[in-house]
Amino acid sequence: MTVPAPKLDDLTWADLMSAVTRRIPAESDGTWTLHAPVDPGITLLELFAYLLEQRLYWLDQAPDELVVAILNLLDLEPPQPAQSASTVLALTTDEETPTAAPAGTVFARDPAAAIRFTVDDDVVVFPLSGEVTVFTDRDRTADLLARRGVPLLGSDGSAASARFTLPFTGAYSTSDWLSLLFELDSPVAPSWSSSAVADVRPPAELSWSWFRPDTEISGVFEEVQDGTGGLRRSGVVRLRPPAGWSTVDRGLLVSTAAATYASSPRLLGLAVNVSAARHLEKRTVTDLADQAERWLKLPGQRLVLPDAADRLLAATLRLAGEDWKSVLDFTFGTSRDQVFLLDRDDGALVFGDGLTGRIPRPTADVQVEYTIGGGRDGNGGLTGNWLPVDIALPVRAANLVQADGGADPETVAQARDRAAGALGEVTRAVTPDDYVTLAVTTPGVAVGRAYASVGEHPGFPCARVPGAVSVHIVPTVPREDFAAPDFVAAPVPDPGMLHAVARRLGETRLLTAEVFVRAPAYREVRLRVDLAGTPADRVKVSTVVGEALRRFLDPLLGGDDGTGWPFGEALRPSALLRAAQEALGDLADVAAVAIGVDGADPAETCDDVPLRAGELPVVREIRTQVVPAAEPGEGLL
Repeated sequence: MTVPAPKLDDLTWADLMSAVTRRIPAESDGTWTLHAPVDPGITLLELFAYLLEQRLYWLDQAPDELVVAILNLLDLEPPQPAQSASTVLALTTDEETPTAAPAGTVFARDPAAAIRFTVDDDVVVFPLSGEVTVFTDRDRTADLLARRGVPLLGSDGSAASARFTLPFTGAYSTSDWLSLLFELDSPVAPSWSSSAVADVRPPAELSWSWFRPDTEISGVFEEVQDGTGGLRRSGVVRLRPPAGWSTVDRGLLVSTAAATYASSPRLLGLAVNVSAARHLEKRTVTDLADQAERWLKLPGQRLVLPDAADRLLAATLRLAGEDWKSVLDFTFGTSRDQVFLLDRDDGALVFGDGLTGRIPRPTADVQVEYTIGGGRDGNGGLTGNWLPVDIALPVRAANLVQADGGADPETVAQARDRAAGALGEVTRAVTPDDYVTLAVTTPGVAVGRAYASVGEHPGFPCARVPGAVSVHIVPTVPREDFAAPDFVAAPVPDPGMLHAVARRLGETRLLTAEVFVRAPAYREVRLRVDLAGTPADRVKVSTVVGEALRRFLDPLLGGDDGTGWPFGEALRPSALLRAAQEALGDLADVAAVAIGVDGADPAETCDDVPLRAGELPVVREIRTQVVPAAEPGEGLL
């Protein structure tokens, strides 16, 4: 049962007049005898009752300034400004020599269009011919071109490498950055996204080096900026070659001494001459003296910026040699604060009233640096033929990934709704469910499941330790094809994921709690499925049974609800028999399912096989055998 919202303005004008007229005889000692509307005193009471009724109505109305103040008091984000969409632009040139596109270059599909994207980094645009090639255990270029996902480096902890050949043409020496897009099949937000996390440890330590194809010439790059976080997510990788390097040395080698990935990174695409780009454009204007010199010493002065209506994102202001800054509102300002508001709709800077924000003085010395763009208009699909704006460059661009992340400014009502949801979010680790929620939602890593074992301490495996909590986590790994060569049956979190989750739980735990983040303990399971009768297609039946039981016991897709086999749940022959029979349907009848754990032969067909807390099964073998059908017993006469 919910509590109804209180209503504060429940007194009407008639109620107020009725109450006050009843008190007139007593308060006037009987001297006020005319209580009709023609009496001037009654007229004044009616006026005061009218004003009081309006004041009471205001009690139920929360102004925007109050909402923002309450959000600040609760340490919640105030209404958010417009957000810029982001993408990755690949630059190409028809010139025979490399062309430099500096950071801040603006591109648009139509120079007169309002949708413009600005590149983040300097890009040296090398002439290209052909496609990138990739070699792991064999040539996987065809798979890369078809976007089938090329597994890189493995996940067994051993040394691994992958080789690429970049499609440079000609021979040009340079020590400028090489910019590459590695598009991976990963649920983690890419490096160009506004929600990307920058301080997560990589899943494996990578080495980036170059080589000249068909020769023994090779070397290492002087500097590496790895936006993929060690191939954890899609990102832009920038490599600075040493002096003397040329485009003849077009080979790229990525290697690791220990491939400690939860599963092999899957490469969907690789492109050269790229940069992250955002739906914004920075401008500077100094010719606003015609507005600033006409200011009067009155509240609400404005400074309208050129070409900023409906697009203003941010601004910095310098008036008469003094710096002014933008704020979200004037609520907590003083008469001396040099602050202003951003009016996105009009593309203007709005100043205070002299009480909660200083009134600017007329001046001819005005300089504004502002950013325009943002909003949902920047979101869009894959397009080509982007051309530079306001600068003559022999290059064109195409966005390789969908532009995403653009959002319109948040209204105060939307901020209130967001705050209401945020108040219910888990921010402290108190109960086991809190630990699970915080672990699964750790930013920057893809945790699929978690289990909090209260009292479990790695140093005391045979006792329950008060105040100790061990959190077992299962990473999110591909589950499309159980027969894929790179399929990981028992996912184990990488070291960077363990560190990220441990850091988050360490910041949110109770002061006296001792938290350990660990991988699940997997128990090897062998199964034997007895089929009654003579199935028509033994191979098909075995395949169906094997896939069904592997899926049913899977740590991410198993269980009755399909969210993963429950941690520590006993293995029940009856449940396995039911899952196998539901998958087979009319193909065959399942007589029994035998279970063996830890390398033992399958033998248990009746009793449950227990697992300890934090343990999960991993199927290593499934055998099927045909047994004679049970003969019906003779009935009694």
